[in-house]
Amino acid sequence: MQNQGLKENNEYMVSKKTFAVKSFLVSSLLFALYGTPSVANGTDDAVERSQESQAPETQTLEPGFKLYTQDFPEFKTCPSQAITPVRYQAPTQGSNNPKGPIRVVSNDAQREGDKAYLTGNVVVTQDGQQLTANKLTADNSTQSYTAKGDLLFTNQNFVVGADNLYYQAAVGSTQIENTRFHLYSNNGNGTADSITVDNKQLLTLNNSEFSTCPTDQRSWAFESERIVIDRESGWGKAYNSVVRIADIPVFYLPYITFPVDDRRKSGLLPPSFSNSNRNGRDFSIPYYFNLAPNYDLTLTPRYMTSRGAMLGTEFRYLTEASYGEWAFEYLPNDKGFDAASGESEKRWQYDIQHLTSFADNWTTGINARKVSDDGYFQDFGGGIENSNQDVLSQNLFVQYQTRDWFFRTEYQDWQLLNSPVQRYSIAPRIQLTRFFEPTDGGLHANIHTELTRFDKDNALVANRYHVEPTLSWSHETLYSFVRPKVSYAFTQYEQEDPLGNKSSITRGLPTASVDAGLFFERDFSLDSGNYTQTVEPHLFYLYTPFEEQNDIGVFDTSLPTFNFTQLFSRNRFSGLDRIADANQISGALTSRILDEQGREKMSLSLGRIVYLQDRKVQLIDSLAKETAKQSGLLAEINWRWTDSIEVKSSIEWDDQTNDTKHGLLNLHYEPQPNHIINLGHRYRERLGRKQEEAELAFAWPIKDNWRLLGRYNQDLTENRTNDSFIGLEYESCCWAVRLVARRYLNIQLDNEGFIAPGQSDEHSSGVFLQFVLKGIGSLRGSTTEFLEESIYGYEDLLGK
Repeated sequence: MQNQGLKENNEYMVSKKTFAVKSFLVSSLLFALYGTPSVANGTDDAVERSQESQAPETQTLEPGFKLYTQDFPEFKTCPSQAITPVRYQAPTQGSNNPKGPIRVVSNDAQREGDKAYLTGNVVVTQDGQQLTANKLTADNSTQSYTAKGDLLFTNQNFVVGADNLYYQAAVGSTQIENTRFHLYSNNGNGTADSITVDNKQLLTLNNSEFSTCPTDQRSWAFESERIVIDRESGWGKAYNSVVRIADIPVFYLPYITFPVDDRRKSGLLPPSFSNSNRNGRDFSIPYYFNLAPNYDLTLTPRYMTSRGAMLGTEFRYLTEASYGEWAFEYLPNDKGFDAASGESEKRWQYDIQHLTSFADNWTTGINARKVSDDGYFQDFGGGIENSNQDVLSQNLFVQYQTRDWFFRTEYQDWQLLNSPVQRYSIAPRIQLTRFFEPTDGGLHANIHTELTRFDKDNALVANRYHVEPTLSWSHETLYSFVRPKVSYAFTQYEQEDPLGNKSSITRGLPTASVDAGLFFERDFSLDSGNYTQTVEPHLFYLYTPFEEQNDIGVFDTSLPTFNFTQLFSRNRFSGLDRIADANQISGALTSRILDEQGREKMSLSLGRIVYLQDRKVQLIDSLAKETAKQSGLLAEINWRWTDSIEVKSSIEWDDQTNDTKHGLLNLHYEPQPNHIINLGHRYRERLGRKQEEAELAFAWPIKDNWRLLGRYNQDLTENRTNDSFIGLEYESCCWAVRLVARRYLNIQLDNEGFIAPGQSDEHSSGVFLQFVLKGIGSLRGSTTEFLEESIYGYEDLLGK
């Protein structure tokens, strides 16, 4: 499993980096020019066939194989999709084989010794390729040929027109003069004074111009004095290049390298630019170092006018046994720091991910992230969610896993941001589980053991020893299942308070449960098709006796949010410090409607817990026992009867107090790809606090190539805007631009995800620009990620 993961990471590592200049011209020209039909090698046969046929312009050599000698086509419109090469493309005969048979026809042909002269509608064809000219001279002694007059070369990828072409096999060189080209795939087109290919397979374009705009609508063009492409290395070089927009030079590059295939190479990555009231004008330009095939480094210098210069680094590596990514950001002198807030002038963040498979079934890893101060993500996060990450983890582990055994030892610590308390560090936790082979009758057994050391400054610390054997049985049919399970949890705590007082506490609790369910289904028909409806009742009984646990500290235990998963949990607490007493029955009923392909069109689920006794064990000693006879009613509805509309809704309703504990309603409307309207409403009540939000998000075309997009998230409880932005996109076949103005709440959240009370409404705002010249890359801003996260279903296709 680890090796498979490393293999997938390798594919990701190779393809992750993209570069500022993408030469679509090069990717197509290479195939064509390096595979041009070698007429000189077939002169005798060519002359014989041309003399026999004296072919007119549309003579048929084989069924469906026509010869074209039209002039270079004029492409004056933006195609809505890739051009299908029909009119100007010679049909292929089987696969594209540059060594396949060569066919030559002409109106007239003469032979003098080793030379052949073909004139009038000369057509040279080879599978997938065709060359037409007014005149072609082939010299078998020098293995060369010259084509002149209205030269036109076509293949599956593009069409090239030129005045002259000279090929010499002895030195392996080709020269084409006064060229024009058009790529079918992306509308790329342009000119070059000359194109040469030397014996080292270096392709050189002199005084070239490239654009993806139509010839009569030259919105932009990329001009270079000289471009040299090395197909062997997979890279090209451009000298004295200028980007012109509406004939105005806006960007000059004396020298630049760019890829012509998927291989990686050191070089500049696309820069990004934004402007915000918190950081000022923010500009970064990454540089990528391809250090070796299995490791690389990216350095990202970043300058913020309100804060100063920051350096970001990302190091990635991949070996047969290991994979990892190490990232680090450092701002040595923050000009905008607030001394009163306790922030340091030095701002930093590190994020380390590492995994090693060092022996059969053995792995070790590091997952660690930390920042210099509580306000780091507020300053550099970029949104109310990203800006308010409140828990960062540092974890180191060694693990062994087979079918029969599981062993793991780990160290874990946390950094809690904007919190007056800290979590206990785990130093270490050692787990060992023995799984026994299931019997033929469906009997399962395992024994789980755990030893954990909890540390925290000036607080109660402890060693916890835990052993829990479990025995279960499973009986399943096509229409039902029954899964009884019994376990016994024995736990011992060795605790020590800050004054040095020690205590030893033991706890032993059995737990028994029975999980059972049925499956019913029926077929029915509507005008829209045939469907299957299911009805799935589900019952779960749980019993755990009461044992006093107030003397045990709370080290790694919490009370999760109540949901459908909690209906069938064997402990309503997460962690081992509290094992809840229980005598209860959980019930749920689910009904689904499936179409003929098995796709779910609609589902409805209802569930609740009926308590047969009061719950005495509480997370905090001061809390009174729970006496309610039943939990709130849970309900979930998912509806997607058509491909255009999707509805998701859930609610927890307390029918004893007629109070909603939490509720969610999301509506997603998408009649066509990226024609999106999302409506949402969320409500949550926890520990006496309420949170209610409403949201509208959209991405919708408004006219021709224009699209409007935005999001508005309103906090109904506090009557303030959490996050809002409005953006406008324009996209033609050859260029695109996006402008987004954003304003978001940039204050602190507590560990429950609520906005911490007593704060003023501090908002951050910014304007972001993304500009794309299709065919040579994009200046990608920071808008892409947050747009796809903010608008459900949205896919950023700008420039693709």
